[in-house]
Amino acid sequence: MRRLAVATMIGALLLGVAAAGASSAATDARKPQPVVVTDIQIPVHGQAPVTAYLVRPVAKKHQSLVGALYLHWFEPPSSTQNRTEFLSEAVALASKGAVAILPQLTFPWSADPVGDETDRVKVTNQLAAVEAAYQALLAQDGVDSRRTAVIGHDYGAMYASLIAKRAHAMVFMAGDATWANWFDTYWLGLEPDQAVAYRKVFAGLDPVDNVARAYDVYFQWAGRDIFVTPEVRAAFSAAKPDAKVSLYEKSDHFLTQQAKDDRLAWVSSELGLR
Repeated sequence: MRRLAVATMIGALLLGVAAAGASSAATDARKPQPVVVTDIQIPVHGQAPVTAYLVRPVAKKHQSLVGALYLHWFEPPSSTQNRTEFLSEAVALASKGAVAILPQLTFPWSADPVGDETDRVKVTNQLAAVEAAYQALLAQDGVDSRRTAVIGHDYGAMYASLIAKRAHAMVFMAGDATWANWFDTYWLGLEPDQAVAYRKVFAGLDPVDNVARAYDVYFQWAGRDIFVTPEVRAAFSAAKPDAKVSLYEKSDHFLTQQAKDDRLAWVSSELGLR
């Protein structure tokens, strides 16, 4: 996995938000608030700690704040297939009065699926780390546990679907319906009978079987996505028919600036941000 030197980018983000809001945030709630980004380590029982960004406004303690958990995508040619993917978005949300946590995910980013029951263990271990990150979000000073969102892209969206029932809102961006499909297609190449058996390994964990448990859901799909088929999109719509859906016809799997703008507006509205 590629690693980015993010200090310069974080500094630019902080300067931009602080410059926009530092002079008047205390007197005009409509102005962006100054934001701080810090590196944190989140303990996970039986596992290594999770490295994450904590993004929050420079606000008085005990101020009522919303919470957002951002879960990044997997795309090896991309330099954003890590916790930096949503950093600028989290800063924008935090400037409105949110606390965000952006954990670094590890499976399948740093370990390949192998095609047996151990892959279920790897998914559940990563899920435990995601749940620890969500608990860390709830533990942040001022966060209102009734006003939280989980936002995920690709595999990040798939993990988001497994904890979304605990949040008020979820944005599911271009993820697959099952764990077995992408693992098989891009790593394993199983024979048909093996593929059927492998899918059963993830019984109860597939995103399409869990998304209905979420409260409010926003699906974002790309019309030129070579990884997510129309059949997958239809399966999610059938599983959560009351969800908001956007299809960006000219977008690829990465999605577009318009998708980002729509996402920020929807999350802000769902969580009661200005």
